[in-house]
This record gives sequence, structure tokens and C-alpha cells, in this order.
Amino acid sequence: MNTPGRVLIVDDDPEFGLVAQSLVEVEGLSAQLVSNGDDALAVCSAQACDVVLLDLMLGETSGLDVLREIRRVAGNLPVIVVTAHGSMESAAEAVQAEAFDYIGKPFRAEELMSGLRRALDWRKQRGKGHGEQQAKPANAPSIVGRSPAMVAIYRAIALVAATDSTVLISGESGTGKELVARALHDNSPRAKRPFVPVNCGALTETLLESELFGHVRGSFTGAMSNHRGIFETGSGGTIFLDEISETSPAFQVKLLRVLQEQEIRPVGASDTRQVDVRIVAATNRRVQDLLNSDDFRRDLLYRLSVINIELPALHERREDIPLLVEHFLQRLNAKFGRHVAAPPQTLDWLSQFDWPGNVRELENAVERAVTLNVGGKLLPEDFLQFTPMPLTRTIGTTASSSVSRSVSAGTGANGAGEPIAASSATFWVCELPRSLEDVERQHLQAMLRYTKGNKLRAAELLGIGRYSLYRKAERLGIDLNQED
Repeated sequence: MNTPGRVLIVDDDPEFGLVAQSLVEVEGLSAQLVSNGDDALAVCSAQACDVVLLDLMLGETSGLDVLREIRRVAGNLPVIVVTAHGSMESAAEAVQAEAFDYIGKPFRAEELMSGLRRALDWRKQRGKGHGEQQAKPANAPSIVGRSPAMVAIYRAIALVAATDSTVLISGESGTGKELVARALHDNSPRAKRPFVPVNCGALTETLLESELFGHVRGSFTGAMSNHRGIFETGSGGTIFLDEISETSPAFQVKLLRVLQEQEIRPVGASDTRQVDVRIVAATNRRVQDLLNSDDFRRDLLYRLSVINIELPALHERREDIPLLVEHFLQRLNAKFGRHVAAPPQTLDWLSQFDWPGNVRELENAVERAVTLNVGGKLLPEDFLQFTPMPLTRTIGTTASSSVSRSVSAGTGANGAGEPIAASSATFWVCELPRSLEDVERQHLQAMLRYTKGNKLRAAELLGIGRYSLYRKAERLGIDLNQED
């Protein structure tokens, strides 16, 4: 930058404030550190800074209240909100109060400096008297988490929701892709119009096309009357296409036309019809894997992933597990009229596991434990009874193997059917698969063995539709009849 920018750091944590001040000054900017909202407002009123780095929690004072006051006295001053306690609600409120950006602690130095430079450039270009306008978000969904990874997700939702850009949400099964899709809809100008989720993997190609695009009478056997599809009935709203990667190439061509032309052709019809919907799609496959695959069109992928929000697996944000457990307990206690609590020792114990089924698996485990609990205090043994599969946690890796600890329900030495304690865990070793496809193949085969070949049950436990199971098995070279 040609001229040094003046950065005001507002944080009641002196250690963090000094570190941030050092980072800013090393980059050639000037920095002033204050610890409360009153001092911050005084600096802003005197126009003694160019950008504000504002902590969300200032003792008993909310940083959002300070942000609103800064907007009142210095409407064109960019404010970057930083927090170690991020939530969808605070991200939405920050955008509503016209925060320039929203980042989570801890953050990388280059992330901070990139945000500050963008803010300083924006201020220089805008000049005085032109405040940045942001769309007012609506209701926030029950997305839970304060980890830096989740704060980044909240920020993305808050910034993208007000647009009509197509969004592709990627992430493992059970990470909450539909919750993110609902958050995008609820915080958008389309919030008062329908939000329609469609599980593409649960429908055959013909049925999916009919459901989405509609059909005319006589177009196929059983079409006794005209049928308006979801793209027409959901006009003005958001269509959420879950498991989009499980669709056929023929259907992908038709969906691509909808994205390009904003028009549909009902099955058996000769004319096209204009539609007004926002499309949000989701897949449990990584975008890079889709790019390298032969069963998903690249041109459609480019159209769908104008914005790509990749959700982290639960084992990548273990610090959120206690928050999630408390959230589930509140909901279950209200639902069942119970007063069950989880002591800190149990929360720490739960945080050690990998949860391959992610948030969905954790939620099911908490519900099962609450159902079986008799003392009002959740203990590890409550989670080990009648569990459909062992809890596992990674304790180390080598160059040729991955070692995990498996904790499962079973009978004690006396065969009385009592749950074994966590300390009686067994150990097992498996060779590290050569590719993600190997992992998927081994997992699917293990699930079929576990369900004794029950394909419907296996699909339910995997969180996919029955037809998706068939397609996966065919792609992975698994003969489902031999797995019975």
C-alpha cells in the first residue's frame, strides 16, 4: 500500500490485542489498541482510524452493539468482526449490522492481513458518505459449532445467502448439508417462498424427472392427468437437490438446461416453461473427485458450484462435540420431558471418538443414551448399550497401517449381558487403503456384512437411498447378490 492504513483493534484480551497489534505493525500499518466500546467509539468519532478489528465479546458488552454504534457515528468505516464464539446467529447479525467481514479465532496471519487490506482498499474506493449495504438476514437455523471451521461456514452463508448464485454443498454424510441449504434459503430474499428438498438418490431417473419438471397426460403409463413439477410449484423459492452426484448423465443434461435457460420442459410436452427458482445442490463426494470422474458432467459441475461450501467432518472439529451434545440434550429433554445432563467427563470422553457418521451419528448416539439412561446423568456405558456399530477413535498411524481403538457393546466375562466399560476396549489394525474408492468399497462391504445383506437397512445406515446403494455397488464393482 502506498500510504499506511490506521487499524483500530478493539479487544479486552490484552494478550491477543498485543499479538494482533504486532502483526499489523509488521506489515507496515499503524495500529491502536483499546479494550472497550467507549474508547473505540471515541476513536471512530474522531475519524482516527481507517478500519476496525472488533472482538465479538468485550467483557459483558456485546461487540455487535459496539458495531451498531460505530455504524451510527462512522457509517463508511469498515469493521471486521473477530470471535472465538462464532454462531450462525452472530454471523447473520454481524452482516445485518453491515460488518465488512467476519472471521474466527484463531486465524492465520495472512487471513487477517488479507481482510485488512481488502477493507482498506474498499474504504479508499468508496470514499466518505457511502456505507456498504447488506441484505438483512432472516431466521437462522440450528447449526451448532464455534470452531474456526464452522465460523468460516457461517461467514460464507451470511455473504452468499442474499444472492441468487447456485451453491454446491459438499461434505460427508451426516455433516448437515440440508441445514446449510435451509440457512441459505432462510437468510435470502426468497425466505417467504417455498424451500423444497429433493433426494435425487432415492428416485429413479424417470420419477425424478417427472417430479421436478412435471409431465403431461399420456406421456407414460400411469400419467392420467397433467402434473406440475417442483420447479413450477416452488416458483420464487429454493430447490435443494440432495445427492446430486447420484443422478444419471441423461438427467444431468436436462438439469444443465434449467440452469442455463431458467426453463423446463415437462415430460411429454412440446413447449418449454420459464421458472424462477434458486438451485442449491449437495453431494457427499469431494468436488475434485467429481471433476475426475466419468459419471458427472463437468459443465454441470461448473454451473452448480458457482459457490462451493465444503462442510468439515466432525472429527475435524472435535471442539464442537460438547456443544452439539448439549444442544441435542436440550431438545431431547424437552421432547421426552426428561432432565438428563452430561457431566464434563462424559463430554471429554465423547470428544475422543471419530464419529464417521458425523453429526447425525452423534445425535443418534445421544438419543439412544438418553432413552436408556436411568440416573439422569449420562455415563460412557449409556453410549455402549445396544449400539448398532462400535465407536472408534484414531490413536496413531504408521506408514503402512492405521491403528484405531474400537469400543463396543457386548457381554462381560460372566456373560450377564452387562455393557463393557471403555477401559476394556479392544484394538484392531487395518491396512491403509490405497485410494478413497478403496475406503468406500471396504466401508460398503462392511456395512452389508453387518446388516447380513439387508440392502435397505444398509442404505439407511449409510444415509443414502436404496437406488444410490445399487449405483454405488455397481461403480465399486460389488455384487450385491453375493453379499447376502
